[in-house]
Amino acid sequence: MAAGSVRQPLADEDPVAVIGAGWAGLAAALELVRAGRPVVLIEAAANPGGRGRSLDLDGAHLDNGQHILVGACRQVLAQMRAVGVDPEVALHVLPFALPLRELLAEGGTRGFSLSPRSTRPWHLATSLYRALGGEKPSRRLKAMLGAARMLAQAPDADLPVAAWLRRGHQPPALIARLWEPLCLAVMNTPVAEASAKIFQSVLQQTLRGSERDARLLIPRLPLGALFPEPALASLRASGAEVRMSTRVTGIAPRAQGGFELGLRGGDRLHAGQVILATAPRAAERLLPVSDALAPTRRALSALGARSICTVYLRYPKPLVDLPPLTGLLGQHGQWLLPRHLNGEPHWAAVVISAAEMYPASDARSRWQQVARELEATFPGLGNADFGRVVCEPSATFDARAGIDELRPDVRTGMSGLYLAGDHCARGLPSTLEAAVQGGLQAATAILQDAGRGGAR
Repeated sequence: MAAGSVRQPLADEDPVAVIGAGWAGLAAALELVRAGRPVVLIEAAANPGGRGRSLDLDGAHLDNGQHILVGACRQVLAQMRAVGVDPEVALHVLPFALPLRELLAEGGTRGFSLSPRSTRPWHLATSLYRALGGEKPSRRLKAMLGAARMLAQAPDADLPVAAWLRRGHQPPALIARLWEPLCLAVMNTPVAEASAKIFQSVLQQTLRGSERDARLLIPRLPLGALFPEPALASLRASGAEVRMSTRVTGIAPRAQGGFELGLRGGDRLHAGQVILATAPRAAERLLPVSDALAPTRRALSALGARSICTVYLRYPKPLVDLPPLTGLLGQHGQWLLPRHLNGEPHWAAVVISAAEMYPASDARSRWQQVARELEATFPGLGNADFGRVVCEPSATFDARAGIDELRPDVRTGMSGLYLAGDHCARGLPSTLEAAVQGGLQAATAILQDAGRGGAR
């Protein structure tokens, strides 16, 4: 296509332009195609998946971050099935349990775990009681009852998780060994700042439903094969136009309705509606200049950002004897997942949530520190012979107390322009489930507005 040309739609109806082929954009595009709407999906990167994509590094199939799902991620699981991926095959299922190992300052390690027989309230309570073995019986009982109340009832007003835990009579040792690593894993925000309402909502959805909701689901496939790549194939097979390695440089409303998108290289594209399924900062940059969009712009700016680093370590021998999931206490890394489930038995992934709190001078220093600490935690592990660090500086929004009230709606103040992403799914932190829910909400809004006689 010549620079400066305008691509006309293939049908009489201008397509919906979905900008961003992450999990939110893919879910939105699939929903619209199923409803019979023409769609053009535009992605700046060469591969789909956004912040949940696959990478080929050093001859291994890795990801830009290690993700764990739970059974309560119902929309993610439904979308996987819809594009031909069987979750029972693609995911390794574990009963809910949190095994942790603490690296002691004086040397050696000790184990700590929350391993209930089931997620029934009594089993959860007794497991928590056992985990408090170092406390007096009266304090153990008080903490157990406090945790039960916390799980059953959301706080009246949002407050930091740390303050909420103290109100629930959780001892400092239990906060440090259980609640803090769990909060970091779920929220990517430290307990001193994280939203108690969102954290409690996630715990309740996971632990107060069926046993299936609480199951831990570890991918057996690279993230791309789990959903993004089959979703892209499904869109193409359904007639949607897919434009990868294509960057949108601007969005302008047209006088006759709809939008004109500027693309890098000078091309332009007409769309009836636009879904901005990008990270918040990219969405803010692409918003047209308009007073009507000022509240949306402020909401996107208020989200903030938190980083996640994943340290990948390669070992000379396969790591098949390591458990599929271990929490790491007193270390630079927080969660260890050997990659033998993903077909890479010589590799291990160590997740560092809120990584800006754990600086390192360079990537090599970071992975070597993680490797030393793992060797001390698992004496038979040996030395890693190679490491890589994959960091996402804006992996999630900042899930701090009060953030839900500031989050943007999928409908912006401009007719025909919508947002999609995990930042739009109130009540959830930045997760794959939130991304898919945000994408579906945006597609539903377009279809609803069209049914009322036009986009709002």
